[in-house]
Amino acid sequence: MSEYPMGRNKLAFSLWYTQYAGFTDSYTRMHRAFNRLEKWARKTCPHVWQSLAPGLMWVSGESVPVRELLSVVSDSPDMRDFIMAHHIHDGQRRRQRFLDYGLFGAYECYGEVCSLSWLSSRMLQIVDMGRFRILVFAWCHVTRNYLGIVVGCPVAHTRRLLHHVIQLQPQSYRFVDKGLFGSFFVSYIDALSAGHHDVHDNVISLMPNTGPHTSTSYTRGIRITISTMFCADETPRYRVYRYQVTLELIDSAQLGYQCVQLESRHWLLHYANHEYVHTNGAGVVGEFPVLSVERPFYRYCSRVEDDPAGLEVVGFEGQFTVVPGSLVDPKGPAIELPVPYIELPIPMEII
Repeated sequence: MSEYPMGRNKLAFSLWYTQYAGFTDSYTRMHRAFNRLEKWARKTCPHVWQSLAPGLMWVSGESVPVRELLSVVSDSPDMRDFIMAHHIHDGQRRRQRFLDYGLFGAYECYGEVCSLSWLSSRMLQIVDMGRFRILVFAWCHVTRNYLGIVVGCPVAHTRRLLHHVIQLQPQSYRFVDKGLFGSFFVSYIDALSAGHHDVHDNVISLMPNTGPHTSTSYTRGIRITISTMFCADETPRYRVYRYQVTLELIDSAQLGYQCVQLESRHWLLHYANHEYVHTNGAGVVGEFPVLSVERPFYRYCSRVEDDPAGLEVVGFEGQFTVVPGSLVDPKGPAIELPVPYIELPIPMEII
């Protein structure tokens, strides 16, 4: 009696191994990643989980959808994680109610919303940029920002770029390299599970709240988190970056007041030639937000860019000034909230 279950398990494993011949490692890696994603999303971001489409059919390697996908992406070992991801979930449904819940995150800046949705195998696009071919697998239908995989490039770039996930700035060939798809995807799911991307109203923040190119400071009970990203969808004349600022009132007792209102900001921009420029302004993005016990959270997004004269911006630091109470009825002296230096994610360039 004890040998029967073992024999049945061996048979099941043999059938599975035969069915996924050549893809067993990728299947295991992607299946585990999606299990972690499901556990996180059902609790934290259910709309994203509901948006995922059923997976592709799989009959060994002869399934028609899989064959069609292979004809686009090639059967390279480096691409098998990508193929298996579509086998488990074939992208996100393109229904209107899901468009704002991109799996790879979203941001809003000056009224413009960018949401990177995962494309199904039927909607994958090949973009030719000179001697480079990019397979677009995540796309924002508003900003046209995207994530893509390099599926063709000159021999000189094969070792460092072929089959890598990149954010590429059209025409300029500036890009951010995110590694092979399997490593990129697993790392991204791990970051979601660890809380490294904020979620509000079922929308995943495209910019992480910790790690490289972020900054967190805590002063008088107020926490400030700043995240930055390279804008791959902007003008090719110079580099443009978006940065997201989150202000949170964590401890009103430590602050000593029930509320404060932001009065001004001050930035010190650092350039590659070691020059720097001071910028000042009232409020942020035309607003003078109030942080209070009742409404302790405020977030905005803005941009910083190279000097049009040719100076390359590499980072910034600064401070916010808040007034206890309100600007019209201050309850005490102004409070300065310093922001430590943030290094920008400088893109690489294909020469």
